[in-house]
Amino acid sequence: MKLPPFAGHPQALAAVAALAFTSGSAQGQTAPLACMASADESAWLAESYRDTHTYGLDDGEWIESYGGLAAVGDSLFFYDQWARRIVHLSGKLDERHSFGRRGEGPGEFDEPIPLMWLDNLYEGHVAFDGRQLVVYDLRRLTSFDAAGEYRWSTQAPSRPFSDGVRFATPVGEEQMVFGKDSVDNVSRHLQLWSTQRADRNSHELIWERPVPRHASDSPFPGITTREARSQWARHRNCVVVSDGGGGFLWIVDLLSLQTDSIALPEWEVPAFGELSIDRGTLNLGGREVQPERPAPALLWRWRGLIVDPGGHAWVRAWTQSRKEYEVFVVSLATGESRRLMNPPGFPTAFGPPGVFYTAREHPDTDEQHLVRLERERR
Repeated sequence: MKLPPFAGHPQALAAVAALAFTSGSAQGQTAPLACMASADESAWLAESYRDTHTYGLDDGEWIESYGGLAAVGDSLFFYDQWARRIVHLSGKLDERHSFGRRGEGPGEFDEPIPLMWLDNLYEGHVAFDGRQLVVYDLRRLTSFDAAGEYRWSTQAPSRPFSDGVRFATPVGEEQMVFGKDSVDNVSRHLQLWSTQRADRNSHELIWERPVPRHASDSPFPGITTREARSQWARHRNCVVVSDGGGGFLWIVDLLSLQTDSIALPEWEVPAFGELSIDRGTLNLGGREVQPERPAPALLWRWRGLIVDPGGHAWVRAWTQSRKEYEVFVVSLATGESRRLMNPPGFPTAFGPPGVFYTAREHPDTDEQHLVRLERERR
């Protein structure tokens, strides 16, 4: 599939259907037809789940630093960013093979970036559509086939924090699309870019939306502690985007670039200044001071986003504790939402109906591991 050749032009972007900012009921709003979202309740919802399989806790399964997970059917791929390898797993988390290590030839990952896994920072960096696998390693986007054979890559360097490239996905065999949180001193924009195998050194802007942000005189502009972080997900021919703080999801049809929206449930977060993390501490000559920090233009309200195979967006709400899970499941077809009570984690990939996968840290050792969860039958 090839995106329209005019898609990156500003005139074309302006001509895309206007987005209606929404609140409250989402009645009358639907996702583009390219999303093929189901109006039925999500087949992955359950009152309770149980752990069935793990990867990363047994001998020979050491995960050095989790860097993202993607799944289709009985194939899962996760990126171990410190070990610089991709691991192919079965649906029950049995290791099939790994590839991408230094010295293994084209597509190898070298020069490790010493960053530890934190929450969902690297979700969106691995994508698999059943035939093509794309991995983002903070320097480049690399495409492999389902057997792990290298296909092509393109440079896309990014700062390893909360802005820059946040999402990547294959579009057929010859194209990749990536989502970028573009931040400078005066503005912030969420962008979708396209790159083609035939011209891999060229990146074309195909979609853009502004995000509220205060101007800054910092020489290194970035996302501050309580400032909203963007979230991205793919479902069929659509990309679903959250600015991380607003009351809606953008839904972008990759075929036409038509943009629609779905309202999110209300979720209150503490006002800026109420939490200790809102006040930074400086040591001036042995004296600790807490300078006033300006409140972000958009507070962090949503900290996770993924769409299940049926077309329901799972949205994780911001909580002060990383170990607390508040999750809403929103239908892209109808806009109806349901709150998931006491989930055992937030999905990072989905298996067959009733099954999802998540990444965890062992409470005693901080070892990272993957868990397969299945709904309990009553």
